[in-house]
Amino acid sequence: MGKTVRVDTEINEELLASLQRLADRQGGTRDQLIEHAVRLLVESEERFAAAVQEGVEALDAGDVIDHRDVETAFTTKFGSSP
Repeated sequence: MGKTVRVDTEINEELLASLQRLADRQGGTRDQLIEHAVRLLVESEERFAAAVQEGVEALDAGDVIDHRDVETAFTTKFGSSP
């Protein structure tokens, strides 16, 4: 992990109180929780962007399934379409 830097932000008082309660309960600090939450968000958004890109590339390559074929497969497996 690289050098840490300070980031300032504003949150409402209720969220700050909830964050402090959680930090107290877990035996950590608010800063640790915030860093963890930001890391999880960034990782999630990066995975989402990669999945969207994969879908775009599949679409561009013509690697798609017609909606009617999906409905037919669903009906075959589950008995009726949604």
